[in-house]
Amino acid sequence: MTSLNNRQSPNFPIQLELPLMPQKIDPLSQMEEAIQSMLGLTWKTVLLHISARTTKELMRQHGKLIALHDGEARIKVSSTPLLLMAIQKLPDVESAFRKAFGTTVKIRLEV
Repeated sequence: MTSLNNRQSPNFPIQLELPLMPQKIDPLSQMEEAIQSMLGLTWKTVLLHISARTTKELMRQHGKLIALHDGEARIKVSSTPLLLMAIQKLPDVESAFRKAFGTTVKIRLEV
């Protein structure tokens, strides 16, 4: 009689194993990473809905969604001159949020 430990199953060649976690898990850090990931995905969705190419490139290269709360989106841009350019593009960004999520979002820009 063959034991289960020595028997190889040709029908199930995949082996699964949980990795060992040598360091402690930091729940706050994991939550921050998850929120950052969700903001990044939200921002990419908004960028897909910006129709003006110059606005899309400006926001893709120099803008970052840093908060979304109570109908307000905070977008950080990399410099003051770009902030002045981005202010002129606000209608395009607001429209993209509306297209992406079906609701009006107030945009707040900051450096």
